[in-house]
Amino acid sequence: MFKTLRSISILVTGLTIISSASAANATALYFERVLVRTSSEATCYRFANDVARILQFQNIRSNRLEVAGEKNGAYVSITCIGRGQTNAMAVVMVASPTFEVARQVGFEAANKLKGITNID
Repeated sequence: MFKTLRSISILVTGLTIISSASAANATALYFERVLVRTSSEATCYRFANDVARILQFQNIRSNRLEVAGEKNGAYVSITCIGRGQTNAMAVVMVASPTFEVARQVGFEAANKLKGITNID
């Protein structure tokens, strides 16, 4: 049941991006999923907020389903999926007027997420 609800949440987030992209006249959508160095979904979201700040996203906003912002004219959304005792997964979704920008911003955010380590 929980996995089904999580899948629905991810779908809703993706649809939100697509509807936001339509309003911004985006023609490209880029997705990338990465394993992060924590099993905690909450820590993954903290990492996503760190990435948004480090990469200087504009208009950063976060809620329980995503961390989002804008960079280089692209809308970026990062969502996290906790997977029990295994590493959490982050999905980076980028909508942009060009695929080159979407891929560059998405790749940069995904690589930064992969490299963050939780130090307790």
